Amino acid sequence: MNKAQNPQSINQTKASEIGLFKTMIASGPVIIQKHKGKPQTLLVKHGDKPVDELKWKFCGGKLLKGWSLEENAVREAKEEIGLEVKIIGILPTMALWQEIPETGAEKPELIILIHYLAEINNEPRKGKEVLAMQWFDINNLPADCAPNIKPIIEAYKKINK
Repeated sequence: MNKAQNPQSINQTKASEIGLFKTMIASGPVIIQKHKGKPQTLLVKHGDKPVDELKWKFCGGKLLKGWSLEENAVREAKEEIGLEVKIIGILPTMALWQEIPETGAEKPELIILIHYLAEINNEPRKGKEVLAMQWFDINNLPADCAPNIKPIIEAYKKINK
């Protein structure tokens, strides 16, 4: 029996090749700056569920064909918060698994998230897709945030001691 016939022996690379899970690459800006005298990050909620069922996230989204990761991050910020961002650095990349029950999809999904540290020069405003937007103290993040938020903020704090 070859590997494709025995699901227990399929490694993740092969699983992706034969379609046992989907892969998505996304990028977006992480905006952290002094706001009301303290370092804060801008988080948004967007999606097609009621706002209280959504998680707080950084701006960002799926990489579109023909766009660089940086261009994609800038585009997503423009769409979601109405501003051009200036990318000033890169933060850790993360890989997250979304299981079928969470998404209702036919297959689990591997999501690769590329985070760019970015600055803004004006006050953000909610785009069409955004249901809520708020500044949060980086030392007091909400409990209902996406799984990448706290690790990325902790990485930022280590870099900026």
